[in-house]
Amino acid sequence: MSKHRGRKSSQPGTAQPAPAASLPTPPAKPATTAPASPVIAFAPEPKSVFALWLLAALLTFWSFGFTTMMGSDLWWHLASGRWIWESGTLNFKDPWSFTHHGQPWQSHEWLSDIVYHGWSNLLGMDSLAWWKWSVLVAAFLTLFALLRKISGSSLAAYVASLLAIAVGAPFFDVRPQLYSILGFAVLLRLALVPSRWRWLLPIGFFFWVNLHGGFFFGLLVLTTILASARLMGQSSRNALPLWLACLAACLVNPGGPDAYVFSLHYAINPGSPYLRIGEWRPPWDAGGIRSALYFPTIGLFALAVAGTLVTGLQRKHPRPTFTSLALALLTLAMSLKSRRFIPLFGIAQALVLAPALAGLTARLGQTLARRWPRLQRPLPWRLALPAAALGLGVWWLAPYPLSSRAFFYLTSQDNFPVEALNVVEANKLSGRVFSFYEWGGYVDLRTNGTLQVFIDGRADTVFSDKTYLRYMRVLNQAKDWEKTLDESGADYFLWPKRLPGQTTALRDSGKWRTLYADHNATLLIRADLPKPQPWLPSEDSPWREVELGWHASNVRDFPKAERHFQRALELMPNLRPACERLANVQARSDRLAEAEATLDRCQKIFPDPARRKELLAIFRNRAEALP
Repeated sequence: MSKHRGRKSSQPGTAQPAPAASLPTPPAKPATTAPASPVIAFAPEPKSVFALWLLAALLTFWSFGFTTMMGSDLWWHLASGRWIWESGTLNFKDPWSFTHHGQPWQSHEWLSDIVYHGWSNLLGMDSLAWWKWSVLVAAFLTLFALLRKISGSSLAAYVASLLAIAVGAPFFDVRPQLYSILGFAVLLRLALVPSRWRWLLPIGFFFWVNLHGGFFFGLLVLTTILASARLMGQSSRNALPLWLACLAACLVNPGGPDAYVFSLHYAINPGSPYLRIGEWRPPWDAGGIRSALYFPTIGLFALAVAGTLVTGLQRKHPRPTFTSLALALLTLAMSLKSRRFIPLFGIAQALVLAPALAGLTARLGQTLARRWPRLQRPLPWRLALPAAALGLGVWWLAPYPLSSRAFFYLTSQDNFPVEALNVVEANKLSGRVFSFYEWGGYVDLRTNGTLQVFIDGRADTVFSDKTYLRYMRVLNQAKDWEKTLDESGADYFLWPKRLPGQTTALRDSGKWRTLYADHNATLLIRADLPKPQPWLPSEDSPWREVELGWHASNVRDFPKAERHFQRALELMPNLRPACERLANVQARSDRLAEAEATLDRCQKIFPDPARRKELLAIFRNRAEALP
């Protein structure tokens, strides 16, 4: 809370002359005006209250770490870390595609890949859920501490941080971009307010440039902060050396100065077809990831700016206020251009929102304290708000699995061709595969180049615009798309079951035939290539049980299908696809009550109320199979 003290005498130590002895002392005049109302000054926040706020923030921020996303990039990052470790080189040449094999690969996130590989080897791949939670919580706890420092209010810092993480939550994937979220928060904490740890910034940039391409944004932020201080006459003597040191630190990467150029390549080449990928599109475009809170937050930010100007906060604290406004406007412009920058805007706007909220809550608190004076005295009253925030965090966390088994859902692993590649491994298939773009990295990880892909999620760090446009022609079934596929030289075609147009057309053409199919993926082989003999099933696994159950349910052998789904759950209790398909066969066997109970069991594995509602509607309409 803001404090107000009465004005002291400008010369408090000056003695006043004594009245002359010959003059009588005049009588005191009666008061003609009422005394000024006292200003209530709240005591500093006790450490116990701050500790409770900190715990509440930790749990609340953790609850936003359960975004389910088909994370196509993670898999090739894991494959890359393995390749770097096994090859022992940073001379990056494409090892996995047949379109650009051996050609230069700009692997500017190589250190992230090494971290992923080492983490997975030591703790298991599923433990990467904890990596995500750790980086995310560290970033927003850092933001919370900064906002508390600049606003003087834990409540305002908590609310502004909560909005920041909520705005960005739909974009929080298990991928290196989270390092830039953390880097932005740490940079603000060290550079926006005075810090004796500012000398660590060049070291931070040395790591940042090798962890994620967002380092360039970090340099823009640092430049804005230092330039603002310079313009307002508050620049320190070491500002320029610090900026130059950070700039030099970013040159220490395998690509050297090219890292700067690559960070700007979309600005230099706005016609790149890779800008059509969902995360690079403007936030109002259809499709792709969307943040429901983004546009309301822009409105709230505008109100916070208006409140800042009306209350004159920019006059009391000009440098942090104008710097925060500049950063918020910069990230707003970036996020309007590309939705992938929405999380950065969420963080930057909090720098403006928190002080505005602090001023508002201070006035409200003073009004309440005048009416109920006891509010400002006992500690329990001051514990009430952080305790409520703590309860909110616990409530939001409660439905989710707080263990490594959440990794399966954070990456939507059931949307990848897991069993199809189990079969590929069992039969030692090799050659060239034209696979779904989002699956390319998963093929890289699982086959380690035994199946060479046409394209994968590394995008233009490896692949040319022409390669991507050829892929898009097949995806969209544009004119002559089959000819494009034929001319690619692919031996296999791996495609999602939910997009049947391509596989149906290829089979009907007589040039391709089905090698394998399950509920999720179809693998075709050119008709002029022999099918491996003998054709072997995959090893026993929960994924194989799901596939066998799917085949049994297709021929309406519901008891057999149910046995396979039950066994899949015995082998892997958190395999929600097996749980949902078990509910499906129960519904199709006229056991709707059991199906609903099974759906409730599925929700306990990982909550998704919208999915439960959708499936229950299907069951009640007597649908023959899951979509």
